Amino acid sequence: MRMMRNTIGTICDPNTAWMLLRSLETLELRMQRAGENAAKVCAFLRDHPKVERVGYLGFLEDGSREADIYRRHCTGAGSTFSLYLKGGEKEAFAFLDSLTIAHLAVSLGGTETLASAPAAMTHLSVPDERKQALGITDNLVRISIGVEDPDDLIADFDNALRAV
Repeated sequence: MRMMRNTIGTICDPNTAWMLLRSLETLELRMQRAGENAAKVCAFLRDHPKVERVGYLGFLEDGSREADIYRRHCTGAGSTFSLYLKGGEKEAFAFLDSLTIAHLAVSLGGTETLASAPAAMTHLSVPDERKQALGITDNLVRISIGVEDPDDLIADFDNALRAV
C-alpha cells in the first residue's frame, strides 16, 4: 500500500474520479448481466463432450462445506470460472485460437468476455508441482464472461470446442 501510495498518490486526479463515478452508476447492471450470462454459458459447457469439468460457483455440491460458505457470503456465482478441457495445452490453445467474440487476455472481469490459459500465461513461471497442487493444469482455460448476448457467447464457445 505504501509503495502504491508513493507511486500514484493518495488522491486520484479529477478525470479518474469522474470516470470512477460514471462507471459505478452501471456497475450493478453490468455485474448482474455478466453473472446471468455466465450461468447460461456454464450450463452449456457443463455437459459438452469435450469438457472435462467446469469450475463454477453455481455448480458447488449441495451440502458441501464450500457450498455452505458460498451461500452464506455471496449473492451470486459471478462471471469468472475455470474450464477444464479434455486433453492438454494443445486442446486449450485450439479452443482459445478459435474464439471470435471472446478475446485472449490475462485481465479478467471487464465488460467483454476474456479467456486465458494460466499454465502458459499468468502462471508460466510457477513451478510445475505448485501448479498441479493449485489445479493449474495445461487443459485449464480461465474465462471471464462479459455483457455480450449469451446466445452469441454460447455459439462462440460451441464453435471453438469444435476445433478441439
